[in-house]
Amino acid sequence: MKSNLSSLSGQCAALLTFCLLPAGHLLAQELELPSQEVLAKPAVEEDGYQAKRASTASKSSVALKDEAQSVQVVTPQTIEDFQVRSLDDAMKFVSGMTQSNTLAGTQDGFVKRGFGSNTDGSTLRDGVRSNLSRNFDATTERVEVLKGPASLLYGALEPGGLINVISKRPEYNQRTRLSGEHSSFGGGNLSLDTTGPLGDSGFAYRLVAERQHEDYWRNYGSDERSLIAPSLSWTGDDLRIDLSYQYKEYSTPVDRGTVLVNNRIANTPYNQQFGERWAKNEGIDQIFDARIEYQLNPDWKTRFTYSFNQEKYDFAEAVPIISTAAQRNALNNLGTLRRQANGGKYDNQVQYAAWDWIGSTRLFGQRHELLIGIDDEQVDNFRGDTYRGTANSNFNIYRPVYGNLTESRDISAAQSDRRDELHSNSIYAKDNWHLDDQWILVLGGRYQRYDQYLDQGLGSSYGKLIDDQGQTFLPFVGVVFAATDKLSLYANYSESFKPNQSNSQTDAAAFDPEEGKSREIGAKYDITPNLSANIAIYDIEKQNVVVSNNGVSEAAGKVGSRGVEVDLTGRIAERWNLIATYAHTDTEILDDPSNKGNALVNAAKNMGSLYLSHDLAVPGEFGLWRVGGGARYIGKRAVDNANSAWLDSYTVADAFVSWETTRLLGDKTRLQLNANNLFNKEYYPSSGGDLRIAVGEPRELRLSASVEF
Repeated sequence: MKSNLSSLSGQCAALLTFCLLPAGHLLAQELELPSQEVLAKPAVEEDGYQAKRASTASKSSVALKDEAQSVQVVTPQTIEDFQVRSLDDAMKFVSGMTQSNTLAGTQDGFVKRGFGSNTDGSTLRDGVRSNLSRNFDATTERVEVLKGPASLLYGALEPGGLINVISKRPEYNQRTRLSGEHSSFGGGNLSLDTTGPLGDSGFAYRLVAERQHEDYWRNYGSDERSLIAPSLSWTGDDLRIDLSYQYKEYSTPVDRGTVLVNNRIANTPYNQQFGERWAKNEGIDQIFDARIEYQLNPDWKTRFTYSFNQEKYDFAEAVPIISTAAQRNALNNLGTLRRQANGGKYDNQVQYAAWDWIGSTRLFGQRHELLIGIDDEQVDNFRGDTYRGTANSNFNIYRPVYGNLTESRDISAAQSDRRDELHSNSIYAKDNWHLDDQWILVLGGRYQRYDQYLDQGLGSSYGKLIDDQGQTFLPFVGVVFAATDKLSLYANYSESFKPNQSNSQTDAAAFDPEEGKSREIGAKYDITPNLSANIAIYDIEKQNVVVSNNGVSEAAGKVGSRGVEVDLTGRIAERWNLIATYAHTDTEILDDPSNKGNALVNAAKNMGSLYLSHDLAVPGEFGLWRVGGGARYIGKRAVDNANSAWLDSYTVADAFVSWETTRLLGDKTRLQLNANNLFNKEYYPSSGGDLRIAVGEPRELRLSASVEF
């Protein structure tokens, strides 16, 4: 389908002209403008673990108390104190988040309010959908989590929410940081982060580079990464241009974890793998991002965004396979596991272009903070040569002998050349309508047209599975009531959609898209200026879920999730900081021939966390000493939709101590020791089925050092 950006642009321009007319008759001092910093150096108010503004819910920096949605922020201070190295680490500090199937530990995957997977497209980089397997790295500044349906601004998504990874951008103050880490598992990393102005030219640069080589904590393998990320900004009187590029090479083990034997975790050594040494994921990530912002007048600006991200990788695994009752009995009674050497070559990419107008105007004496935009998104996933070896049953999980299963290069004609494309273009608008000093009415809508295409196979095995077009309108209605200067109450109704996919060559057409509807109420309370609480209560239903009815697939299923979330962040006393979360999530399969009434996979009913840090009162000549720690509890989770087995609940504790001085090297020298999984708890964070149980990392000590000048 050809892009309709030109026609959509005309519609937006007409709407923008209407909105601007009243503003021309007002005095400039009567206008209250939203912050115009969005994704460069975010215009955020942060104090330690507390954030007061975020950009994800409105594509511009807005006070969290003015949003009719729940937004949590993992701040730079949190990332530094707890040495966050992945999105899994970051989600410890956000309520209602559990790990989903991570494709043998190679991809980001999260359940948000009961929904989500590693392929749901819910991870963004600077507001753009990411197709990368892992999205947290040395370029990450902060992480914002938008709860509930987010299709208003971001299109096809699950209704549980999204994760937006905000990158470091050039700054006009010269600063360079060199840092290194060593892991008790073996190995470590070195990184460079330098930024500053380029003379008086108006340009500023940033360069982030990292080299990592760490031993994998299980009985073989290593995790390697090389990254370089230059970026450049230019700022004039009314114009700002931001350009950035990231290149990363990586290699990581493919580890399917452990298996269930008689519906219990196999009684094997915790660090023992069931794969082979050749089972790896090796690839290259690239991201190019360009943003041009122009201040039209004191009240309005326009922004053009173009972004491209791509991941090309080779994936090889020794995958456990059980297809008969006899094979299941062999595992349960003898410990004999049937494995197959599989693999493939992948090329996944996203291209995104958007044109937004952001501003403030008055109409009939009332203030409107407006976002109006159009976008075009192309998500293209391609799996080329696909390898399928011959399965064998000669691996004993209690007495493992490696090397009897060799890496396969046998191409499967039926499963090779899988092309999965989703192209869409949209027009959207959001209005934060200030009815008076206390009430804000939030109205929004998105009209989206999409093309969905899927084919697979070589030669006579070729089959076109989907060639479909569609359109949808997604409304958003919310209200915010500022009861006091400290307390705001909110409520919203929102919808989401996500096109279904076919995995069978017998399905002749696409199923109807999944459709989600959410209702939410909540409160945001500043207990003190430095301590904030957020409470949310929600009810979500998703329909058109593909289910199997007597062997025939149909989009007839319905699932639901309802719950309550509490997040508390900030300073509780002088030199004391706190992060506390709790979530109760009740999920249910509402309509399904076989699994009605069951809980959804990997969704814990109860979870919570508590983390504290303290600045020690020591004389200044001895430097700044900081200690902290805490724990996260995750309740039991279903292994499959049939609820045939459950993963046990677990509690994992972490701790750190850091020392910082300005008297040793440069402007600031910092040493820090982190202990992850302090009590060496054995736990299992997620499941991809009874033969794919992820194994949590044991105790790890990480020593880090950095110097700034």
